[in-house]
Amino acid sequence: MSLKPKKSQTPSELVNRKDELHGPWGRINPEPQLVIALRLCKKVSPSTEETHSYPYRVLSSWRWLGGVGEEELKIEAGSDLVTIKGRGLNRLAEALDQNTLEILREVQSGNTVESENPIWVSSITISQS
Repeated sequence: MSLKPKKSQTPSELVNRKDELHGPWGRINPEPQLVIALRLCKKVSPSTEETHSYPYRVLSSWRWLGGVGEEELKIEAGSDLVTIKGRGLNRLAEALDQNTLEILREVQSGNTVESENPIWVSSITISQS
């Protein structure tokens, strides 16, 4: 009996997969159901970042609004309503469905890295619902 060799990925496939899982916008864990908390990092000033952490058990719902231009992802987390704006956010909604979204980070526009990433988070707003 002969063993079939594993089909190798091309370097471009590896890069695309890596970009889909982490970037300046945050990180998605490749293992489903492994993440227990979602961490949100928002800029309060150019040199200061504020972090909010929510256990997945308090995330009650999320809604993605897409289309041409800026997208919006709304997450109900306990008594907070989290609004995320950017692009490629449908991928973040999929990661929420699988408990794999670990960190979201607000990134300022104008960065040359922005156009190189399929996902971009331009703002994170947290308010009491």
